[in-house]
Amino acid sequence: MDLFSHSWLPFFYLYGLGGILFVAGITITLKAGSFDLKRSSHKKWMWILLFGFVWYITMHALMTWAALGVISPYTVLYTLLAMVGIFIVVTLRFKKIVGAG
Repeated sequence: MDLFSHSWLPFFYLYGLGGILFVAGITITLKAGSFDLKRSSHKKWMWILLFGFVWYITMHALMTWAALGVISPYTVLYTLLAMVGIFIVVTLRFKKIVGAG
């Protein structure tokens, strides 16, 4: 069986096309002026959007590797927990910045 066409081709299609549409949507909102990165609350939301996209890419890739037997399922768990920690730390930092401003 061809592993690429059954596992990675859909992955690249999903996140390639989805990534293009995601970036296009962000670009449109920035150019329209409805998303202003000079405002700290908007920076926080940009962080949440970007992190969410990277989270799903990472989760999907790790689970694909685990299903193919390349990595341990525990690696998936530890990596995703580490990403949750990073998200919490950065979000709390933004909260301090937004609260102080």
